[in-house]
Amino acid sequence: MVKDRNADAGVSARDLQAWLTSYEGAPIPTAWVPGAKPDERTRLAALGGLVGALMGAGPDASLLPAFSAQDMRRWVTEGPTPPEEFVLRYKKLLASDRRDTTLADLYARTVSPVSRRNLGTFFTAPREVNWMVDQWAASQPKPRAVVDVGAGVGIFTTTAASRWPDAQVWAVDINPVTLGLLALRVHNEYRIESSVSLDPGIRLVLDDYVAWVQETWHDLPSGRLVLGNPPYTRLQLLPHGERARLAAAAGGLCGNRASLSALITAATLQLLQPDDGLCLLLPAQWLESDYAARLRERIWSLKNRRVELHLFASELFDDAQVDAVALLVGTERISEQPFILGHDGNTTRTLPRDSASPDRWRALFEKETKNTAPKRSGFLLRDFAKIKRGVATGDNKFFIVTDATQRERQLPQSVLRPLIRRLRDLPNVCDQRTLDQLEEKHYLLVATERQLKDLKRLQAYIAIGVDEETPERILCQTRPRWYDLNSEIFTPDVIIGPMTKDKFHLVENRAEALITNNLYGLTWKPETPSDMRLDILKWLRSKAGQAAITEAARRQGEGLIKIEPRALNDLPLPAKFRPLADTLL
Repeated sequence: MVKDRNADAGVSARDLQAWLTSYEGAPIPTAWVPGAKPDERTRLAALGGLVGALMGAGPDASLLPAFSAQDMRRWVTEGPTPPEEFVLRYKKLLASDRRDTTLADLYARTVSPVSRRNLGTFFTAPREVNWMVDQWAASQPKPRAVVDVGAGVGIFTTTAASRWPDAQVWAVDINPVTLGLLALRVHNEYRIESSVSLDPGIRLVLDDYVAWVQETWHDLPSGRLVLGNPPYTRLQLLPHGERARLAAAAGGLCGNRASLSALITAATLQLLQPDDGLCLLLPAQWLESDYAARLRERIWSLKNRRVELHLFASELFDDAQVDAVALLVGTERISEQPFILGHDGNTTRTLPRDSASPDRWRALFEKETKNTAPKRSGFLLRDFAKIKRGVATGDNKFFIVTDATQRERQLPQSVLRPLIRRLRDLPNVCDQRTLDQLEEKHYLLVATERQLKDLKRLQAYIAIGVDEETPERILCQTRPRWYDLNSEIFTPDVIIGPMTKDKFHLVENRAEALITNNLYGLTWKPETPSDMRLDILKWLRSKAGQAAITEAARRQGEGLIKIEPRALNDLPLPAKFRPLADTLL
């Protein structure tokens, strides 16, 4: 949730939204901020007018050296002119902003968290930024060049420029709007340098980080520090053509399901020379994920470099529930360096690196627990069932239909299938009567090409999706017909909640409802007899079964534990199932 800091300067959130929304000019190009809705892109175009007004008489060519494209200059020079009182109030707010959050608030109010996921744009709190810079300075030499990866509105950039005024500071981001806001932030307070200058100062670079750093790295002065909060972009939001390029840059350190932040970390590690290092704030999934196993092994093997991992709570970001870990990889030394663990910036212990890298790193932050797993049978859950995620629609806002939307749009029931969105309020057995008693019902749009030709109400609803640019979403682009989910849906026998603080919920799906990818579906193999299905399900819900699932799960922030489909499929069954399993298999 974005706090209303504008009210402190006499400008309320309502004032800001009213002015941005009143703009009737052309929206910024879709390519600038992929995922942003048309109304958000229009508000972003209006925001350029505010940036131009706050800069003064208009930026000259030296102010925005990265913005060579004519349309970027037009963004700050041809946007709508805000009222003078509005500009004065925002100037006052920027002048008094010692926490560097005003510009992040502006962007966060203009583009929703959901729309920001394509570029992974989430802003780091000043406390953690200062801590990371302090942590580097406490044990490492002053950098001669700092690269802020995914600079956003530049809180890492400005903090680094203040701490190391003799260093070159490169702010690299693919998002021209956030980089334009950064230009506003620094144009009166810091020295802006062009890319050809050898002097200290801030450079603004509008480019893809991995492409830019591979081309430019060896031109930067030795003693390079890669600093920042890389984009939190999931694999499925990356264009297919980008994945192969990023995987090649990672040099085999990441599997094919790696997120963008893990790929960026791996690509950066490949470039480090003895006097270089990195200090990054990353989503903590890579500590456990199979796709990052080789990345963890590489970091573990860097015994002549100091390595620090500090786990932060999931409330770190105002508008994204994700637990994060700060990773510091220091410069090379002659002697072996420590591997340090910490929570929320406080050191907890140092690990020896005289053995192989642990398989999973999340458990390193926890106290050792006694192994109470039951005696295993030699059989896995995958021998009797298949577990996988629900369907990834590409745009849940469009494909998930509520009762109210169904009535308003008069969508025919023939294109809607019952959908279970969460398990919290459901009993162990969910039938149609259970769904009928829910306060709010949900459906998944499951339409065919023939139905689209025959049903006018469906045609009208599909047209809404086109206007909202749903066909342009990454997953929708991969389908022969962007709206047709029929080849991707399945009806699970049991629905499983993947995340909990206490007990994993398993619900028998007698209602034959569908699920999206926030839930998992278990489908029994045809040869698994009904009595064995009941026995396995009973065991999974038992204390022993829950303990087995918990043992295989990943630890998240705030006491949450999360199980992955692969770990469930590979869950060992206890010895009591062996006699029947031997007969069956």
